[in-house]
Amino acid sequence: MTGEILIRLDEKYKLLASTQIVKMSTDLTITPEFLLLKNNAINLTGNNLRVMVLGDSFIHGGGIEFKDNFSQQLKKLLQFNNHHFDNIYVLDLSKGAANNYDNNQIYFQFVNKFKPDIVILGYTYNATRGDLYKLSSTIGLDSFSTINFTLNRKKSLPQKIYSVVYNSSVLHYILYNSHNYLKSYGLIIPNSEFDLILNDYTLNTVPWKRSKCLLSEINADIIKRNSHLIVLKFPEMNLIGYPKIFYQPDIVIKTFYDNFPSISYINCLDYFKGKSSNDYILSKYDGHPNEKAHQLVALNVFNLINRDLKVQLSK
Repeated sequence: MTGEILIRLDEKYKLLASTQIVKMSTDLTITPEFLLLKNNAINLTGNNLRVMVLGDSFIHGGGIEFKDNFSQQLKKLLQFNNHHFDNIYVLDLSKGAANNYDNNQIYFQFVNKFKPDIVILGYTYNATRGDLYKLSSTIGLDSFSTINFTLNRKKSLPQKIYSVVYNSSVLHYILYNSHNYLKSYGLIIPNSEFDLILNDYTLNTVPWKRSKCLLSEINADIIKRNSHLIVLKFPEMNLIGYPKIFYQPDIVIKTFYDNFPSISYINCLDYFKGKSSNDYILSKYDGHPNEKAHQLVALNVFNLINRDLKVQLSK
């Protein structure tokens, strides 16, 4: 009883907030290109380079300032080295908790309005989570800020019992932090949320099958438009020292994208091989990349665009 009261007080008044990581809100209107797009101020037929960024909080920059995130650092690199284009636009449409359905919807709602030359999708393992069967929306970008994410999955009896137990604030607090603690040492609890996420890929579950359909629609449309798609598969930054955990899911995701040879698929884990995770994490218990990690990924993507894609930045 005492534990329940203490935990509920902490949840209400954030008594332990100083020890927690505060995630930034992912307000899509803070990207300058969004306002230009709303005002029809982007010349879609001019000598411009237009880059669209999709994904969830990993690429949007949960826990860091927007100015330091991947899209803004990439834009600085492109603009600094540009001697050819009249303008370079990097439209950041990423948002926290966006799954494969949301990225699909955002892409198709704005591809004709922005006509990107390059699309960059920040992919994370939990993109299979949430409702992947929602009705299509044509309201506009602002509607995506209020999406209600719910799991659409049948639970086994042990999982139902686990969920009931989890409703206790004390047990929830203990289990959640225990999972994060063990996870930080590369130990994944069977039937925990993260274990189920990885199983979506290794067991070819319905969410992954549905995701492949949604992703294939994006892939096919980009190829038809002669645009280029770069897929950045983000790792759990606090677990880059335990690559064996992700070996099988990574093979599954890469195998899917191997069916689309014109797409540049990058496992960003490769950028951090031989490096200490301590330099690139927000916290030992948080998988989001920090500013330094965003900078490293942005630099590598800039090099890819400038060299391999042969985008003419200089005369």
